[in-house]
Amino acid sequence: MNSGVTRTGARSIVLRVRMRFHSALDKLSLNRHALIGSALARIILGGLGFYLYARDYMQRAYLWGPDGVWPWQNFAAPDGQQGFSLYSVSRSSAWFEIVFHLGMIFALLFMLGWKTRVMNVLHYVFLWSLHQRNPVLLDGGDNVTVIVLVFFVFVDSGSKFSLDARRMGVKPAIDRNSFAFRIGSLLHNAGILAAILQICTVYLVSGMYKVQGRKWQNGTALYYILRTNEFGWPGVNRFVYESATLVVVITYATVFFQLAFTFLLLNRKWRVFAVACGILMHLGIAVHMAGLVNFSLTVVAVELVIMGDAHYRRLTRAFRRLAGRRRTAEPAQADADGPAATDPGTKVPSAPDPVLVSS
Repeated sequence: MNSGVTRTGARSIVLRVRMRFHSALDKLSLNRHALIGSALARIILGGLGFYLYARDYMQRAYLWGPDGVWPWQNFAAPDGQQGFSLYSVSRSSAWFEIVFHLGMIFALLFMLGWKTRVMNVLHYVFLWSLHQRNPVLLDGGDNVTVIVLVFFVFVDSGSKFSLDARRMGVKPAIDRNSFAFRIGSLLHNAGILAAILQICTVYLVSGMYKVQGRKWQNGTALYYILRTNEFGWPGVNRFVYESATLVVVITYATVFFQLAFTFLLLNRKWRVFAVACGILMHLGIAVHMAGLVNFSLTVVAVELVIMGDAHYRRLTRAFRRLAGRRRTAEPAQADADGPAATDPGTKVPSAPDPVLVSS
């Protein structure tokens, strides 16, 4: 009797687990999450790639060329590069110019969302090749970018704010129950999850390293960071590091936030707060450490993926309501300042006669 009850209970548990698994699988295969966030991330990542090419365009031969500042023997040696690079195919200047300009075009097309998945792959290959040509010019943002671009190959980042979205608008609707759509949705959601886990790893590892540092422990790390001449902004950073209280507070708050970021995302109520704080923190890094703009905006781009489409729709409605209130307030203010609101004893000057003006 007891064995029969045990078997029945075990079967019911297995059945419930199986039903929940199939339910979660249906949700993930029928819905593609974070379409707006992934589109915004695509625009920022593509824009940063195009900015890299445009920033060094006038000095491209010196910084990235075959006879540039990074010697060719260091680049082409078997132990001199991290991986394959298109720039290693030939040392000719013509080949360098072709590859460099193609990479610039692919970055722009990826940002605009034309043939998004194809441009994603091409942009990754050409950007990776450029990074391998001169690793001295890289920072942490470049590493995060190439990792996230791999995940974005599976992400439907061109469904919003793209040329592909405009082209798909005139085509028949896609069958959401088709096998291809379901597989694509699973890959899309898996890519989104991988990008989020990547940014969580960056925060967690960075926080753990900071905890072990003595300057982060005594609250003086921000002072020395803002005094770094390589990344600092003279005349601006001193407004922060001259305040001992502000330095200590921001130093400790940075460590606590990076360690708590992953756990804050587990709670829906704190998710928006965590993303907002992360964006503000990296915008502050971009302002006060001008040399790390690429890194800061890359992290901001990935953080935008965390927020769901419902969050962006609520923000859009809130901005529209705020804009509507301002528009209704402006006519009311204009009526209050018009002739009807003037003192009856005040004489309002009339408009000049156009005949006199013309004469």
